Amino acid sequence: MHYEEVEVLLQRSEDYMELAVSAFNEEKYDAAIFLAEQALQFYLKALLIKYADLRPRTHSVRELLAALGKVLEAEDKVAGFIRSHRSLLRELEDAYVGARYEPRRYYLGDAEELMGFVREVMDFVEGLANEFERKSP
Repeated sequence: MHYEEVEVLLQRSEDYMELAVSAFNEEKYDAAIFLAEQALQFYLKALLIKYADLRPRTHSVRELLAALGKVLEAEDKVAGFIRSHRSLLRELEDAYVGARYEPRRYYLGDAEELMGFVREVMDFVEGLANEFERKSP
């Protein structure tokens, strides 16, 4: 495990979520959603490095989740999560591009929903990681 690299990414994830909350509080919803999505990417990538020394070159949250499902021996759970949250995952991935390059505006409801969903994904993954650690010798 590359402890320092994992710690840097986890800290970056935490920092970006704090920045997302600040942007949200300042009614900068585009930035809030973008920063929350980035926080999630950093979090997922940190766990992929921690548990499998993998560094996928993708920005797709769905692909990162699927890779983590394999690593944490929870492919079925992750596949079910992705299936049941497909539209929110797609919307979050679209926000990665939309908040940066497109003339799309995000509003309070969008930010509340997507930022809450980012926390839900992180909680889900944390649960999988804890299960995996309990099973591992």
